[in-house]
Amino acid sequence: MNEPGMVRRLTTIVAIDTVGFSTMSARNEEHALALLQARMAIAGSYIKQHHGRVFKMTGDGLLAEFASPVEAVRAAIGIQEAMRTTNALAATEDRLDLRIGANLGDVVQSGDDLIGDAVNVAVRLESIASAGGICVSSAIYDQIVGKLTLGAEDIGQQQVKNIPRPIHAYRLMAEGSSPRASGAVRSRTFLVAGAVAAVVVVATAAVAGAILLRDAPVPDRIAQAAPAPVAAAPAPAAAPRIFATADIPFTSTQRRRELEPYEQAEGYKAMAINVRGWVEFATRRIDEKTARDVALEACNNTVHKQVRTVRDFDRCMIYAVGNSVVWSFKTPAMPPQPYVAAARPMPPIPLVPAAVPLLGEGTRKLLVDVYPKATGTRVVVIGRNKIDWWTFSDVEPDAVRRALQSCGHLSGRPCFVYAINDQVVVQTPQNFRIADVFTPQDLTGLEPAQQQAIERYLVADDWRAIAVARNGRIGVAVGRASEDSAVETALRECARAGGTECAVSAVGPYLVTRN
Repeated sequence: MNEPGMVRRLTTIVAIDTVGFSTMSARNEEHALALLQARMAIAGSYIKQHHGRVFKMTGDGLLAEFASPVEAVRAAIGIQEAMRTTNALAATEDRLDLRIGANLGDVVQSGDDLIGDAVNVAVRLESIASAGGICVSSAIYDQIVGKLTLGAEDIGQQQVKNIPRPIHAYRLMAEGSSPRASGAVRSRTFLVAGAVAAVVVVATAAVAGAILLRDAPVPDRIAQAAPAPVAAAPAPAAAPRIFATADIPFTSTQRRRELEPYEQAEGYKAMAINVRGWVEFATRRIDEKTARDVALEACNNTVHKQVRTVRDFDRCMIYAVGNSVVWSFKTPAMPPQPYVAAARPMPPIPLVPAAVPLLGEGTRKLLVDVYPKATGTRVVVIGRNKIDWWTFSDVEPDAVRRALQSCGHLSGRPCFVYAINDQVVVQTPQNFRIADVFTPQDLTGLEPAQQQAIERYLVADDWRAIAVARNGRIGVAVGRASEDSAVETALRECARAGGTECAVSAVGPYLVTRN
């Protein structure tokens, strides 16, 4: 029976909830409500920007609808990225994390409100999302494959509260691979770019372990084999990429030369890579599937033999099939060249693990115990969302490139070189709290001249700073003799550009806030 005023239609529902708001509210309700209102305003602006509408506030969250699943997911990614940036600049006690669920389905409209199974499913998907994460139904996933550059983990059929049937769900990551299905359901994501928990990775190409989630314990040997990886399904592209040995990321120049026979090999063939630079291939197989399987198995066997602690992101991925690159991940985000300025800070700044910013104690211990023993040129790089990486190669340019590619792949943003061998190559602020790594994406709507100034800023090796005004004007200072001079010059340039309420946003390669 149809009731007057009720209309049934297909739409996309996004459910947003705040994690731990009740605990924060119990400490200071008025302050918590003010923070919540500010965060919901941010979410609302992204929803509006992507042509959605909020149809219900839910206490510490909201429900929104979108005509397009693609726009809904874009809004969700933008909201979580905005939350990470806001949390980075906030005091620890003022940080709020969101969970987001999305579903495509049939709803009943009653006035401005929407009700029905599709809404209930979106809410339940939100409840199983990780803090800072996004969980979507298979109906959403099917609509975004090939349209958005992001990663997805198939978590299989989920039995959720008050929904009689199981819901096939995917967890999304904002940066990284194109969406892909997993051949076997796994209990955790291989990399959650939207997670608020800090991710710290430390590795060498041969023996050093990696830490996923800050200060996680590092066992002496692998306690359990990682689940067998499944090749990523390639995202549709305008034109296939032709395989070229020189383009293989993460691996050394010497190893690339050893892989050159792959290009000349005939018949069915495939190549698999991992983020540490291990590469294996299979040629002259009876069919494409066999080539893929053999290459993946060989690569993963190498990883388990060589890597001290295997993490989810260590699993190998199919890079090429035949002479076409099918790797579904984006090209690793890299800073502009030169990756390291020619002049180093003077007097030299020694590498002291205890003084490296944005690291957990587990990472520092590896820098103390393992880093000094590595041979060749050693490089430490640091990236957005508390991701860092270190590696070594026979020559400095190789070590720098590989470390930046690995870090950029994991963080989705350009990383920067912190130290080469035992010398720090950037200045570190002392008068500000370091919140994260500054990246060009932190500044939007720049004019061409401002964009060029930011590009130059990224490769400077001296004291430098960026000031940003409330009205969007910026001031950039490079080549200064001290931190104070850089800060004062950036603020002055910001005001000269017509900025109102200018404040320092970055010092050196760091996103900062006042102590």
